[in-house]
Amino acid sequence: MTRTKVLLVAAATSMLLLTACGSDEPEASDPTSSSPTTAEPTSPATSGPDATTTPDAPAGQLLDYETDDANGVSITTAADTAKLTGAPADFKAFIASELAKAQSTTDDVCTEKPQIYVSRLDTGGWAAGGHFVPQCGGNATLWAKPGGTWQEVWSGQELTDCATLEKYGFPADVVGGTCLDGEDERPYTAGGVDVE
Repeated sequence: MTRTKVLLVAAATSMLLLTACGSDEPEASDPTSSSPTTAEPTSPATSGPDATTTPDAPAGQLLDYETDDANGVSITTAADTAKLTGAPADFKAFIASELAKAQSTTDDVCTEKPQIYVSRLDTGGWAAGGHFVPQCGGNATLWAKPGGTWQEVWSGQELTDCATLEKYGFPADVVGGTCLDGEDERPYTAGGVDVE
């Protein structure tokens, strides 16, 4: 057999096996069945903070976790990442890993466990929030996904420098409308580009 025929046979066999196995997606529920169904939340603003089984939001969708009484979703344990409704699984895993690293360090002055909060997330690869240690304070943090891997790209207690926002293509709706250009504050209106 020629190489092309072998590849075609292998591809056809794979297709048949996949078709025979069926889909991993759950079947649509029968509207006449008596079992209750739950609507999937469309955004954090319309869903409960403890929703745990929601699909990831489409790439490039802004998820705003800030409310009138909170700066975002507070992550104090790895399980709390379930509160990040609509967030991609890789972002939740990244935040859980960052929290574990922060909580693995000890400090004689700041004895309480560090926390992370997430304020806004653009599912295209940008997020804003911060680190916080009760009794000791915290700082604002920005995360981005250059090259397909989430990482902390800025952390501080003052306005983010414009060069960092521009370098990572942060959308203005994730970071707000101003940034520092040297020592001067200026409007920031960039629209962000896909960093994957």
